[in-house]
Amino acid sequence: MDIKISCFGTVVLCFTILTIGEVQARELRGLSSVQPASNVPLGTSYSDADGIIETRAAYFTTNHDFTGFIASLTVHNHDIKKGQMTNSYISIQSNANEEISAGWVVDPWKYGDSRTRFFTYWRGFKCPNSECHNEFVPKEGSYLAPGYILDSGNHMTIKFLKDADTGDWKLFVGPSAAYLSEIGYYPKSLFTQLAVQANHAEFGGSVQFLDYMTGPPMGNGVIAEDNIPPGKPTPAMMTDVYYVRPDGKFDSIKTYTYKIGKINCYSLGKSTVNDLDRFAYGGVAGCNRA
Repeated sequence: MDIKISCFGTVVLCFTILTIGEVQARELRGLSSVQPASNVPLGTSYSDADGIIETRAAYFTTNHDFTGFIASLTVHNHDIKKGQMTNSYISIQSNANEEISAGWVVDPWKYGDSRTRFFTYWRGFKCPNSECHNEFVPKEGSYLAPGYILDSGNHMTIKFLKDADTGDWKLFVGPSAAYLSEIGYYPKSLFTQLAVQANHAEFGGSVQFLDYMTGPPMGNGVIAEDNIPPGKPTPAMMTDVYYVRPDGKFDSIKTYTYKIGKINCYSLGKSTVNDLDRFAYGGVAGCNRA
């Protein structure tokens, strides 16, 4: 078993990271040990259709320079229809409009069912839109790959980290920050500015739906708000959100802007103004075109 040491924060807190075992891997991704990996990129099913509504409720960092990003989220399942899509994600971006993203998605049009799956995609100067999907290099023997089924209710931590030697962007996933496993990487050669470092990060949820339908739920289906009153349902949360500075130290997200679409259905919020690593997002089903 491989053992690594990782440190958080300006006040250094170190803990041991153990490479995730197959038992924990199956608990995270689902019961089946044989998974149908998909080569269909996120949202492809909608590319030729007219009248697509696309919106998000996400946080966007403002001009950080960093070489890594980590956040934790809970996996949710939603019984939605073909023509609806919902996902929760984290992404790193550059000022050159390059992006790498990963998270969970429910998309019956693409996959043929309403099961929740892991996804990752990229865009860059060699492929300038979100349909890029064929340059992710999976790690041999990895327990997880794009298209694998995830169990609803499980906790998932995702980390992007730029390799100091190769410049590639490695992707780690596990049930917590203490149990992460590398599942693959995006080569440095795909990018220009991301080949050096990232400038922004985005994290939250997004949905797509045909304009004659209603919108699917986002997150856990509870609309987010600030200072949630006792007794009210808790919205989906992004927790333990940190970026990695060029010097290798972890730091919290202190400055960010909101990206909100259908504000009557989907929203953002924080439990308290002092929470620098906990962000609420999501919303209810039933959004219409108006």
